Amino acid sequence: MVATATSRSSPVGGPVHVGRQAAVLVTVAVYSVLAPFGYAVLALLCLVWRRDPVRRARRLQTITSRAYRLMHGWLRLTRLVDFDWRSGADQLPRGACVVVANHPTLVDVTAITAALGGAISIVKPGLYRRAMIRPLLVGLGHVEGPGPDPIRAGRVVDDVVRHLEWGIPVVIFPEGTRSPPGGLQPFGRVAFEIACRAQVPLVSLGITCAPVYLSKERGPFRPPTRTPELRIEVLSVDRPDGSTNSRALRADCEARYRAWTDEVADGTSGS
Repeated sequence: MVATATSRSSPVGGPVHVGRQAAVLVTVAVYSVLAPFGYAVLALLCLVWRRDPVRRARRLQTITSRAYRLMHGWLRLTRLVDFDWRSGADQLPRGACVVVANHPTLVDVTAITAALGGAISIVKPGLYRRAMIRPLLVGLGHVEGPGPDPIRAGRVVDDVVRHLEWGIPVVIFPEGTRSPPGGLQPFGRVAFEIACRAQVPLVSLGITCAPVYLSKERGPFRPPTRTPELRIEVLSVDRPDGSTNSRALRADCEARYRAWTDEVADGTSGS
């Protein structure tokens, strides 16, 4: 998927750049005001639809994906991040699958979810256990991550395999954290074990953001001088069967990503 709008640049301190910094402040302020109301409404819907967890998850996923589409529309309108979720969305599979991707920015999961129309993810335990949002995460079908406990990893695999029966894609960043500039962290095995055990397609997405923004090195209050273009493309679709080994699948997938990263690294840098 490729965002097609043309980026424009302005000198640091110029009117366009100052306007972009103001847009960041407005966006953060609007989110801070609206987010609690949105969480409250979704939490209420979790209670209303509690009798059928699968139907509840599908409904809530539809609502949240539409909210993410609105969010990315706003980011595109304000020229903070240029991403069009409609571009190439028809290339993505529907239904149960494991989607893996590199992780250069803070908005990768919202961009993917917007394009898919909903997706389950594995959430860090510290976030998953927060009392205010836990009911919503459970209602959406998200799964608590293993944290530092290696024994918990097997339970996570079992939980996600069960949730794939709901027909909702699962998005996993195999690096477990945001990618370093122009590179990758080592891949974990959980996503590949899930795909092999559930025997569902493994969809590999490549994400670029140029100029770099919302990375570990460049936070939201340091927007670049030209509009970042977030692009997502389908690198491959693997279809594991009963004979597929998750270790081999991980190794092949990671090698594919490293080759792709080497090809695009020079084109994703910028100021």
